Amino acid sequence: MRKKLFLGALAVTALFSWAAKDPVLMKINGEDVKLSEFEYLYHKNNQQQLEKESLEQYVDRFVVYKLKVADAKNAGIDTTASFNREFNKYRDDLARPYMVDSATIYKLVDEAYDRKTREVHVAHIMLSFGEKPGDEVQAEARLDSIRTCILNGEDMGELAVKYSFDRSARANKGDLGFIVSGRYPYDFEKVAYSTPIGEISKPFRTDYGIHILKVLGERPTQGEALVEHILKLYPRDANDSIKNVKKQQMDSIYNAVMAGADFEELAEKLSDDKNSASVGGQLRWFSSGMMVPEFENVAFALKNNEVSKPFETAYGIHIVKKLNSRTIGTLEENKSAIITAINGDSRASLGREAKLEILKKEYKLKENNKTLQNLEKQLTATPYDSTFVESLKQNDAELFKFAKVSVKVNEIAGALNPKMQFKDAADAMSYIKMVTKNVENAKVEDYEKEQLKTKNSDYGNLLNEYYNGMMLYEISNRNVWDKANRDTEGLENFFNDNRAKYVWEKPKFKGTVIYTTNDSVEALVKEALKTIEKDSLVQSLKKQFKRDVRIEKILAEKGENAVVDALVFGGEKATPKVKRFNNYFLYEGKIIDKPEVATDVRGPVTSDYQNYLEEEWVKELKEKYPVVIDEKVLKTVK
Repeated sequence: MRKKLFLGALAVTALFSWAAKDPVLMKINGEDVKLSEFEYLYHKNNQQQLEKESLEQYVDRFVVYKLKVADAKNAGIDTTASFNREFNKYRDDLARPYMVDSATIYKLVDEAYDRKTREVHVAHIMLSFGEKPGDEVQAEARLDSIRTCILNGEDMGELAVKYSFDRSARANKGDLGFIVSGRYPYDFEKVAYSTPIGEISKPFRTDYGIHILKVLGERPTQGEALVEHILKLYPRDANDSIKNVKKQQMDSIYNAVMAGADFEELAEKLSDDKNSASVGGQLRWFSSGMMVPEFENVAFALKNNEVSKPFETAYGIHIVKKLNSRTIGTLEENKSAIITAINGDSRASLGREAKLEILKKEYKLKENNKTLQNLEKQLTATPYDSTFVESLKQNDAELFKFAKVSVKVNEIAGALNPKMQFKDAADAMSYIKMVTKNVENAKVEDYEKEQLKTKNSDYGNLLNEYYNGMMLYEISNRNVWDKANRDTEGLENFFNDNRAKYVWEKPKFKGTVIYTTNDSVEALVKEALKTIEKDSLVQSLKKQFKRDVRIEKILAEKGENAVVDALVFGGEKATPKVKRFNNYFLYEGKIIDKPEVATDVRGPVTSDYQNYLEEEWVKELKEKYPVVIDEKVLKTVK
C-alpha cells in the first residue's frame, strides 16, 4: 500500500527535451532538477489533493523526496538485479504500445471489419506437418499433387475424405460451410478471403497444418441469431425405421406448438438436447460457421418469433423458434473487439515488424556485407558445430550498426544453438542471418525504448515516475518501515522513553490459554507442564500432543474475548472459535492496568517509531546532501 501511495503522490518525471525553455530549478547532491520535472509533479499533486498545497509547502516536500531518491542512488539500489528486473518489465510493458506501427494496426482493423461484412463458403483439405525432418516439405508436395488432381477434375470432397488430416472431413467432405471473420486462424482467413470464387489456393500453412482451400461462394454477413430449439436425437447407426419414429414424435410436438402449446415447456420436457432443455431450449447467440449448415439455413431464414417446420440434420430432427437477430454493428462499435483479437493472434507481430522497419530506416541500420561474406567463406571450409560457434565468440568484426550502436559478431554468438544441424553451408548461413535479424530487432527495440524518454513526454514522465517510486519505496523500507519491525531493541527503548503516551482506559488480561480436545488430553498436558521450560512451551507441547493441543497468547480487556471472560472476568463458559478444542485452561497470566513492554501496544508504538525514524532520517539527509534552489526560476512556476 505504501508503495502505491508514493508512486501516485510523489513520482517524478523524465526531463523534457526543450532545454532552452527548461532551466535548472535546483541542484540536489550536485544533480540538476529541471523546472519541467518540478512543475509536472506539483500540478499532478494538486490534482490529487482535496485542498491545494501552496508552492512553498510543496517545495519543502519535494526537496525531501529528492533527498531520499539521492540517498537511494547513493546506496546503489538501482544497481541490484531485482530492481532492474522489475523496472525493465515495467518499461517493456509501458513501451509496448509505442513499439507498433499504428498505420499497420489501423489497416488491419479496416481489413477485419471489411471481412466481417462478408461470409465466404469454403472447402479445404489439410495435411499434418509430420514428425521427422523433411516430413513438412513432403507433405506440402503431396498437397500440391492433390490440388493438381482437383484441377484435373477429381472430386475434392472424395479426396478430402481420403487424405485430409481434419477429422471432420469424414462427415462434411471438407466443406466448412460459410465462415465469418475471426472464427479461423488469421493465416487461414487471409487465404479464404483473398481466393477468388471457384478457385483453389496454393498450399499454405497455419499452426495446425498445411492446407489448400476452395472458395465456393460469398454472401453478405447474416449477423447473429438467437433461437430456441427442440431436438429429437438420432441414436448412433439409426436405421430408417428408427428415424421415422423420431420424425413422427417431432411432428406431434410441432403440431402442439402450432396449436398454442408453450415452446419452452415442451423443450424442457421433450428435447433430447439436455443442455438447452433446462433453459427452455435456448441456445447462445451464434453466427455462420458455429452450427451445422442445415441448422443455420433454417435459423437465419426465420423471422423473429417464427417457428420452423421440423427439419433434419446429422444429429436428428429439430424445430426452431427465432427469438432475435442482430447485425455486426458499425466499425466504431467493433473496433475494440477487433484490436483485442489482433493482439491475440499472429497479426500482433505485423504491427511490431512494420515499426521495426521504420526504426531501422530512421536509425540507418546497415549490415556489414564484408563480415557476412567472411562468415559464408568460413562455413564452406568449416562445418557448423560447437567449435565453429566458439570461434565466433572471439570474432570482434562489426556485423551491423545503427545510430551510435555497433554490434560485433561475438555478440550474436551466444544466441546461436551449437547443436543445430544443416544440410550445407548455405542452410547454416540462412540460420545465422535469421539469428542476426532477431538480434537486430532486439537491439533496435532497446535503443528506441531509451530514446522514447525524450521523444515522448508522456512515456518519459511515467517511466521516470515508476523508477523514482521504486527507489523511494526501497530506501524508505530499508530506513523506516522494515527497520521499525526488525529493530526490537530500538522499539523497546522508544517505548520506554515514551511510556506515558501509551495508556489504556480499562485493564487487560495478559497471559496464555491452552486448548485441548478432551479431558484426558487436558490432564496429560497439565502433567507435562510440570517439567516443560517456559521458553520451549509451544514446541514441546506441539511435539508431544500434535493436533490435540492449541496454545494462544492473549492480551484482551473484558468483553473482547469470550474465553478470557469465562476464565478471568467471571463470565459464562464460552465456545472456542475452533470447536474441536472443547477444553481450555489458563497456563499463566495476570491483569495489568497499563502496557508493560512494547509488544503490548505493538501497533501504535511501531507507527510512532516509524515516524521518529523518518524524522531522524530527514535530518540526516539535509546534513548529508547539499541543496541549492534558484529562487528566480522558482518564481516562474506556473
